[in-house]
Amino acid sequence: MTPAPEGGTPSTDDHEPVMGSPDWTALDRYVDAHLERWTGELLDLLAIPSEGGNADALRAAAGWTADRLRRLGATVELLELPDTPPLVVGEVGDGPRTVTAVQHYDVQPAAPLELWASPPYAPVVRDGRVWGRGATDNKGEMLPRLWAVEAWLATIGPLPCRVRFLVEGQEEIGSAALDALLDLRPSLRVADAALIEGGGLDLSGRPSIVGGGKGMVVLELSVRTLTHDAHSSLSVVLPNAGHRMAQALATLWDADGRPAVAGLDVGARPITATQRAILERVDLAELAEIREEWGVARFLGGLDGVAAEEALAFQTTLNLQGLWAGHTEATPKTVTPAEAHARLDARLVPDQVPEEVVAAIRRHLDDRDFADVELIVHEGERAWWTPPDHVVVTAAARASEAITGLEASIGISMAGTVPMYQICAAHRVPATSLGAGRDDCRAHAPDENIRVDDLATATRITTRFLDAFSRLPEVPRVP
Repeated sequence: MTPAPEGGTPSTDDHEPVMGSPDWTALDRYVDAHLERWTGELLDLLAIPSEGGNADALRAAAGWTADRLRRLGATVELLELPDTPPLVVGEVGDGPRTVTAVQHYDVQPAAPLELWASPPYAPVVRDGRVWGRGATDNKGEMLPRLWAVEAWLATIGPLPCRVRFLVEGQEEIGSAALDALLDLRPSLRVADAALIEGGGLDLSGRPSIVGGGKGMVVLELSVRTLTHDAHSSLSVVLPNAGHRMAQALATLWDADGRPAVAGLDVGARPITATQRAILERVDLAELAEIREEWGVARFLGGLDGVAAEEALAFQTTLNLQGLWAGHTEATPKTVTPAEAHARLDARLVPDQVPEEVVAAIRRHLDDRDFADVELIVHEGERAWWTPPDHVVVTAAARASEAITGLEASIGISMAGTVPMYQICAAHRVPATSLGAGRDDCRAHAPDENIRVDDLATATRITTRFLDAFSRLPEVPRVP
C-alpha cells in the first residue's frame, strides 16, 4: 500500500478494492441474538458513578472500557498524566483507512437525586428503555460502536478499515487535558475520518446527521461586597453581594433573554451559501419536539422556523448555568451575603477563540462599572465543523437511511460541544455524527435513558458506515 500523506488517505493503487456486499442478514441476526447480553453490559458500565471529581470511579470506568476493548481483540493503551483520568486508546483492524471513534466514559453529575424515578447509578430496564446516568451520553452511544465491530468480526470477517477508539474521562468538564494526552502519542491525531461521540434520531425515527459541534468556554463570575456576611438588619446600609451580582447579570441579556454582549460573536465565521441552503431544507419537526419536550410555547425572542435553526447552529450562546449567594438552605437565615457567584457558558462557532469571547464579556462588564465582578475561566475549546456535503457526512447519512428506512436530515452542527477540534484540526480530519440518541433521552437531566431498540439501531448503522466509508473513492481533508 502506498503510504498516506500525513493525515491523508492512502493510495488504493496497490491493494485489492473491497468487492461485493457484506452478508447483512447474518450480522443483523447476530445483533438480535446478542442485544440482551449487550444491554447487560451497558447496565454494568452505567453502575459506575464516573462523575468529574470522582477519581476512583473514573479510573474504574476507564478500566472497564479498556477490558471490554481487549475482549474485542483491540490493542489497548491507557495514556495518563498526573491527576488526570486516563485516555483509553483501543485500535482494531488494519484496513487502509482509519476512522477514530471519539467517546468518553465520564458523565454529568446526577444531582438532584430526588428527581430520578430510580437511582441514577442503579440502572434498570423499564418500558423498553435503559434508565441511568450516561444511558445516552455517552456510555449508551459508545458501546454500540464497539458492538458493531464485534458483530462485523463475528459474521463478516476482518474489518474493512482500522477503527480507533479514543475514550476520555474529562469530556463533561471541557476535555482540559485532551491535547496534552494526545501529545503523548501524536499519531493519534492522524486519521481519515472521525465519529463524533453520538448521533440522533428524531422522535419519528428519522436520522439527523451533522458534521461537527460548537466550541465552548465556561467561566465563573464572582463578587465580594463585605469582609463577611452581615446581619440582615444592616442591609439598609451595607451592600448585598447578591444584589450586585444580579445587577451585573441583568446587563448580559436583553428583555427577550437573548445575549446583549457586544463582540460576543467575535471571530465567527460567516455563513456560506451552501450552509444557508442546508438551513432552508432542514426538517423543522425538531423545533416542535424541542418545545414539547421542555414544555415551552415559544422560543426566546419569538424565534421559529429557519431563523430558530440558524440560531441553534450559528449563534454564539451565553447561558447562565447556576447562581448562588448567601444562605440557601431550607431553614431561613437572616444574613446579608458578602459574596455571590454565577457560572456561565458560551457556545462558540468556528474561528472563534475562547479568550477573545471572554475578553468581550470582560469589556461589557467594565463598560458598565462592574470592574469589581471577577471573571474566572474554567474551560475553553474551539468548534470544528465538516462541510455538510462532505463524503464522510453523506456516508453517515446513507448508512443511517439504510437501517431506518427514512431520509436523513443533514444539518450543519450540533448545538452542543464536543472535542473534535483537538482531535481533528491538526490534520483537517472530517467528522460526522452517527447514532440513535433522541431528544427525549434526557441527557444531562434526571431520568436519562435510551431505547433498547435504538441500541440495536445504532449498532447496525455503525456497521453500514464502516462499509460505506471503506468504499469511498477518496476522503478529502476539511478545507
